[in-house]
Amino acid sequence: MDSLLLHALTREVAACIEGSRIDRIIQTDAKTLVLRLWTGREKQQLCLQADAASRFFLTEQSFAAPATPPRFCQLLRARLRRLLTVVAEPFDRIVHFRCLGAEHKQYTLTFELLGTQPNLVLIDDETGLIVDLLRRNDGPRPLLPGKPYVAPEQGDYLPLTASAEPLATALADTDDDVAAMLSRRLYPMSKPMAQLIAAEVEAGADLAALLQSIQQRIDAVDLQPCRIKLDAKSVSLPFLPGAAYPLQSFERFDSISAMLEAGEGEEEENPQSLGEKMLMVIGRQERKLKKRIKQIEQDRARNAKPDEFKVKGELLLANLYQVKRGMESVEVDNYYDDPPSRLTLQLRSDLTPQQNVERCFQRYRKAQRSKEHHQRRLAETTAEQLLLGELRLALEEAQGPDDLFQVQGELETTGLLKKVKGALGKRPAPKVDDQLLRAETPGGYRLLWGKNSRTNDHISRRLTAADDLWLHANRMPGCHLVLKCEGRADDVPEADVLFAASLAAGYSKGKEAAKVEVMVAFGRDVKKPKGARAGLVTVDSYRSVMVKPARLNRDN
Repeated sequence: MDSLLLHALTREVAACIEGSRIDRIIQTDAKTLVLRLWTGREKQQLCLQADAASRFFLTEQSFAAPATPPRFCQLLRARLRRLLTVVAEPFDRIVHFRCLGAEHKQYTLTFELLGTQPNLVLIDDETGLIVDLLRRNDGPRPLLPGKPYVAPEQGDYLPLTASAEPLATALADTDDDVAAMLSRRLYPMSKPMAQLIAAEVEAGADLAALLQSIQQRIDAVDLQPCRIKLDAKSVSLPFLPGAAYPLQSFERFDSISAMLEAGEGEEEENPQSLGEKMLMVIGRQERKLKKRIKQIEQDRARNAKPDEFKVKGELLLANLYQVKRGMESVEVDNYYDDPPSRLTLQLRSDLTPQQNVERCFQRYRKAQRSKEHHQRRLAETTAEQLLLGELRLALEEAQGPDDLFQVQGELETTGLLKKVKGALGKRPAPKVDDQLLRAETPGGYRLLWGKNSRTNDHISRRLTAADDLWLHANRMPGCHLVLKCEGRADDVPEADVLFAASLAAGYSKGKEAAKVEVMVAFGRDVKKPKGARAGLVTVDSYRSVMVKPARLNRDN
C-alpha cells in the first residue's frame, strides 16, 4: 500500500464507518484484527492486517474467533465501544482510528503501516500514553505500555496540493525528471502515479492543476479503483489521472477495499522463489524464537528466588513507620539473618509506603506463579523450534513443486506465510503414497520413510504395524522410517537394522555428521498424542544405535 492509495482508502473507509458502534473485535491470528461494526443502517467489518503486506479494508468475509482471545484483543474489547473518526497522518503511512470507550473516555487505535514491522498501538487520548500495542518494541523509538506515544520523524515533503511556485522550485533544485521529483518530494504520492502524471504533463497538462484535481478527488471520495499493468508490473491505483500513458491491461473494482481483499497485484510465484521465500520466513522466526528463549531464561533468573520478595515485604511492613512517600530506599534490621544484619530496601518514590509493601508481595506472588508459566512457554517455544527445524529440513529435501506445496501449506497453517497466488497456490495435494521414499535392506526387508510432516505422519500412523521397527534420528529433525518386519521382528539381522538406521540418519538434520544417534522402537511403542500436529509422536520405549549417515545413490 503506497501513500496515495492509503490516503484514498482512509477517505473511502471513513465515509462508510465513522460513528459506528463496535459490536465485537476478533483477532484471527497474531497479525490480523477484525472489527465488527453497526453503522445504524448496516453491518460492516473492518479488517486490519499488520503483516509484511500491511493493509486495512472493509470486507464481507466470515472470520472465526479463536476460543481464547489474545491479550491485545481482550484489551481492545474491554476499552473500545464506538469508532468516531478515521484520519490519516498528513505526511506518513499512519492511520488513526479515534474511538470512544466506557464513561466517555477517548482512545486512539493507531495503525502504523511502516516497513516490515507494522504495528497497532492503543493510546489514551487524555494522557497521550500507550495503553498497549500489538508488537512491543524497546528500541531507539520505544513503543511500550505506559510510555508516551511519539510518532516517527517525518520526511521533508511538499503537500500534494503544492502550488505552481514551490513545484517549479523543487524541479529547478534537482536533476530528477518530473516523475522522480513527484515521488520523492510530494506526499501522498507513489512512483506509478508519478509516472502517469509525468506522462500527462508531457502531453500538455498543467502540473499544479492536475495535482489539485487529484487531491479534490480523494477528498470527495471520487474514486475509481483499478489495477493496471505498468511496465510489466501490476499496480493498484485509486483512479487514473488521465489517458496519456499506454496501459498493457486494466481491471476496475467497486472499491479500494475490494481491490485490496482480492490481492494487491502480487506476481505469481514460481517454485524457486517460493522456496527462497519460505527459507527466509523460517530463518526470521527461528531468530525470533531464539530471542524469546533468552528472554524467558532472563525472566526465570530474576524470579528464581521468590522468598526474597516475601522477606523484603515483611521487613518493610515491620518498619513501615520509618517510610515516607518520596523515599527511594530505607535501611532496616534483617532479623531473618543470624545474627541480624542491616539491609537496604529499594523503594518506588512515587508510591505510598503501603503501596511499596504491596508491590513486594505482588512480586512474590508473581515469582511463585512464574515457574509454571516459564516451563510452559519454554516447552511451547521448543516445540515451535522443532517444527521449524522439520520444515527447514523438508525444504532441503524438496525435489519439486509438490514437496514445496506441503511446506507451504504448513507455513500458511501456522500463520507465518501469507497464502500465495497462482498455480502453485491452487495445486491439489499429491497422493501421500507417491511422496514416500523406498528402499530395501541387504536382507530384503522393505524400508519406507517420509520427507515432510505429512508423509512422516502417514508412515507412523498408517504404515507402521505393531511389530515393525520404527526409526528416527534422536533429538533432531528427521524422517520417520519404518522397517517392515512382516511379523518377524525378532528375526531381523542387526546388519539390516543398522542399514535402516543409517538412512534415517542420512535423511535428518545430522546428515553431514560423522555419527548420528538413531532411535529404534517397535511400532506399538510409537504413539501420536491426541490433537498433536502432523508428524509429532511420542515413543514409550526404544534402543539407540550410533551409525554413519547414508543416503540413496540418486540423492548423493
